[in-house]
Amino acid sequence: MTAADAELQRAIEAHQSGDLSTAIHGYRCVIENDSLQAEAWHLLGVALHQQGEHTAAVQHIRRAIELCGTNEAYYCNYGTALLAAGQTADACRQLERSLELEPARAEFHFNYANCLKQSGQLDRAVASYRQALQLRPAYPQAQNNLGNALMEQGLLDEAAGCFRTALASQPTFADAHHNLGNTLLRQEQHDEAQSHFAVAAKLAPQRPEFLQSYFLSLSYEVDVNAQQRFDLHRLWGAQIDGLHPAATAFANTVIAERRLQIGYVSADFREHAVADFLEPILANHDPVRCQVTCYTNVATPDERTEQLRGYGGQWRSIAELTDAQAAELIRGDGIDILVDLGGHTAGNRLGIFARKPAPVQVTGTGYGWTTGLPSMDYRLTDAIADPPGESRRHTEELVRIPHGMLCFQPPATAPDVTPLPGSNDGTITFGGFHRHVKLNERTMKLWAQILERVPGSRLMLKDRAFRHAHVVERIRNLCDACGISRERVLWETGSDSRCDHLAMYGKVDIALDTWPYNGSTTTCEALWMGVPVVTLAGDSYVGRMSASLLTQVGLPELIAQTEDEYVDCAVRLAGDFAALQRLRGDLRDVMRSSPLCDGPGYTRALEASYREMWRRWCDARHSARRAS
Repeated sequence: MTAADAELQRAIEAHQSGDLSTAIHGYRCVIENDSLQAEAWHLLGVALHQQGEHTAAVQHIRRAIELCGTNEAYYCNYGTALLAAGQTADACRQLERSLELEPARAEFHFNYANCLKQSGQLDRAVASYRQALQLRPAYPQAQNNLGNALMEQGLLDEAAGCFRTALASQPTFADAHHNLGNTLLRQEQHDEAQSHFAVAAKLAPQRPEFLQSYFLSLSYEVDVNAQQRFDLHRLWGAQIDGLHPAATAFANTVIAERRLQIGYVSADFREHAVADFLEPILANHDPVRCQVTCYTNVATPDERTEQLRGYGGQWRSIAELTDAQAAELIRGDGIDILVDLGGHTAGNRLGIFARKPAPVQVTGTGYGWTTGLPSMDYRLTDAIADPPGESRRHTEELVRIPHGMLCFQPPATAPDVTPLPGSNDGTITFGGFHRHVKLNERTMKLWAQILERVPGSRLMLKDRAFRHAHVVERIRNLCDACGISRERVLWETGSDSRCDHLAMYGKVDIALDTWPYNGSTTTCEALWMGVPVVTLAGDSYVGRMSASLLTQVGLPELIAQTEDEYVDCAVRLAGDFAALQRLRGDLRDVMRSSPLCDGPGYTRALEASYREMWRRWCDARHSARRAS
């Protein structure tokens, strides 16, 4: 063995042991001594790819192919590096070349399938994954990726089967546990989904997204208290903070009263319930004092997107950008205050905030818990949702908006308020238009008491998930266990039309809120349609959202502090037809003139809070300079 061969062998051994830096140094030494050593170029490219340096990897593996164009592994790894570098079309061509040279290699079909999937060719990707599995039946990675492709096609049962097969051969495969959890969640099988998320989070603590999926799946669980939720969020924050240390130096001009650059980050600049709370902010911001930039994580804009965009300000699409790229964009835009509007909900970009691209960072509308991020400075709330003096369950400093943290934009497509349905035959219909996951034993037992004390009354439940038979069966069994007769329950799945959804309130006399997770959009919609909402205040933000909204509208008498008060309030209201009819006729006008729908007033208070945050940051910078 020559000295060059020995050097290459040592580099390969370091590579195989996971010591990438030593391997890379060794491969470079071999190339310096022999620039025609194709395998050293190839393996150096592979190591760079594994280290995340995909562009450099492409260059080095290309050189290996120039030196030896008949090695099928070179083409395979070249295609894989090209795919990671975002050059999908060229990647597919190189992976096809590897298959031409060696069609019987399962991993070649696997890599080609990954490329097809990334380019959106799901049918061809599925076929290629299946080919890989024919060649190597025990191939958990191929089973996992096939499951992901099938899930994208909506074939959830088959996808779940793939993940289970992968786990049968590799029980510690964290990605498969996580993907199975996501599939089960889409099938409304929450309990089993939670168990797989928990396993994934335990197996891969270096993957914060697994822990995030776990605590999101617990959102509506009664047995998880506020402190436990806070601990999980804080652990997630520590995990992602360790991966992406926050920036500490900023070039922003330290002048307290200058025009502020405000950035809003959201996946809900589209037809979505959260947009009802975003629109008043965009429509009423002060362009003299604040320049607004919206960072939209919306892959497919719709009419609502264009409507929101019409309020002015700057728009930046970040849907195709990585968190690191988006953070650099935001930093380059000179944003002073960056506002998160999603928390841990779908499409969130908290990874951007972990990198701290703006001096001041705030989380607001869209999520009811702390983000857990050390780099998030403030959380918007109000004195009802988060009363002063209560236990600290947030990593951010609370900023309370004076009249309530939410401002609602009534939907333009809402139908007119209809007459009280109970006035026809004296039958009261209670409504629960909540997601079925909010329906728990404690809530249903309270509803059972209300129905028992209001003879002849009915309960209308509405959720699109009732299109699934197993969801309906679960809620029916819950009704049985809580003493609600099946003949007194009306089931509605509704349509995808918001106008049709709102029209369903025409069949409801009184809306009943859920506990411990209240409604927010649901509460606002019911009130706008003339339907009073009875709520039971809980011990956290998500359990006091409706209390905050009802306070803004001037209906504190509908807020119960105990279970007995909750039942009594609903029963008392059901027995007063005159009061119900009065509310039915007045609620829309009352709501329209209340702080809840006062877009200009709310936005002035919000932007005044931003200004105070900025002053504090400027003061801290001036103090630091004086001290140095």
